[in-house]
Amino acid sequence: MKPRVYSMIQTDARETLLDLIDEITLALEDLQQEERRGRLNMYGEGEKTAFVQMLEFIQQRWEESDEQGLDYDIEEIFPV
Repeated sequence: MKPRVYSMIQTDARETLLDLIDEITLALEDLQQEERRGRLNMYGEGEKTAFVQMLEFIQQRWEESDEQGLDYDIEEIFPV
């Protein structure tokens, strides 16, 4: 995975949550690519499962999740 650069910009909780969704989704896409290449090890599989669970948790608890891009079956896109 590529390292990401983080900044100390002041944001509200909503922006933070949107950034978190983006980061988790990018990480899942990277793990998915590794899996397609046959290079996903046991730890990567666990990481993928944890990220999917986090996105599902946000999707279930946040009333704006559908409007903010989480209007799909996460496990269909990122099967675990």
